[in-house]
Amino acid sequence: MRQSQIVADDLERIVSEPIAWDKLKGKKVLISGINGLIASYIARTIFWLNDQKNMQIELYGIARSEEKTRKKWGEMLERDDFHMIYQDVTKPLCAEEAFDLMIHAASQTGPDQFVKDPVGTAMGNVLGAYHLLEYGRQHGVSQFLLLSTREIYGKGNLDFVAEDDYGVMDPTSVRSCYPESKRMAENLCADYRQQYGIDCRIVRIAHTYGPGMLLGDGRVVGDFLGNVVNRQDIVMNSDGLGTLALTYIGDVIAGIFYALLQFEDFVYNVSNSEETVTVKELAQILCEEFADRGISLVMNIPKEKSSGYLAYKLGFLKSDKAMAEGWSPKVDLRAGMQRTVKFFEEMKEDC
Repeated sequence: MRQSQIVADDLERIVSEPIAWDKLKGKKVLISGINGLIASYIARTIFWLNDQKNMQIELYGIARSEEKTRKKWGEMLERDDFHMIYQDVTKPLCAEEAFDLMIHAASQTGPDQFVKDPVGTAMGNVLGAYHLLEYGRQHGVSQFLLLSTREIYGKGNLDFVAEDDYGVMDPTSVRSCYPESKRMAENLCADYRQQYGIDCRIVRIAHTYGPGMLLGDGRVVGDFLGNVVNRQDIVMNSDGLGTLALTYIGDVIAGIFYALLQFEDFVYNVSNSEETVTVKELAQILCEEFADRGISLVMNIPKEKSSGYLAYKLGFLKSDKAMAEGWSPKVDLRAGMQRTVKFFEEMKEDC
């Protein structure tokens, strides 16, 4: 993802939050899954702090594919404060540095991946967390962050779930490879926190969107926004009754840094659950917001539902704890959709 004015505005808004940014000054930070949407925005925030506030943070990224990394980051890989490690997170970390902060953001998150590669999905979460935590233990890491998911709450009866609300999950379901492994990764954080004194933090997120996200990746939001960017009709492959609570990437990143640098507790939900919409309502909103493109909603409900999607309803994340301690979402749904589409239009113009 090249820099854009939309991203620059996001970064300026993030670093203007009243967060104890000085805690990062001169630190060495490692981020797994550096090419992902959230991880790359964390990285760009760090670079912004270095460029604008001379924070002198050394950033190390982990990625499997050097080709994909070079395509995404381009000349930014030449920065003196950016260092890459190319490996799979399911293997012991190949590094020689003592990191101050380690962030495990690498994870397969697509429903198709859960079905086609459940073992890889599970091991990326569990072994990835283990190898990073163990490396951190051996090299004296001060802080560790795990990016988790609302899916760890499982099946329950609540419309909104707080940090201590947990439902049931079928461990024999292949689809559980994702939430069950995230649960185990969370437990490893709790274990290393208690046994070795590592300041572990967990941030649970859901339905994050914004500049740099994957379009047409088989997930609803990416598919719909891909349709808008390509000026195509939005095709609904379901009844559209499923409900979403979408959070703009800039708000998620601010919440993550609040949890790392400002908050004191162990686990936080970070999600804008004030604007819930059904899948069909989201499609209709996009048709309205970009009416000048002549886009229509087309219903194409398949007879069989993909096995990659959950068979039960999840509760929305209740983020009252994070909001009580200072975080709040700033970008509403319609504005976020406009910003995301504008970003991709900018990227098209640059090509």
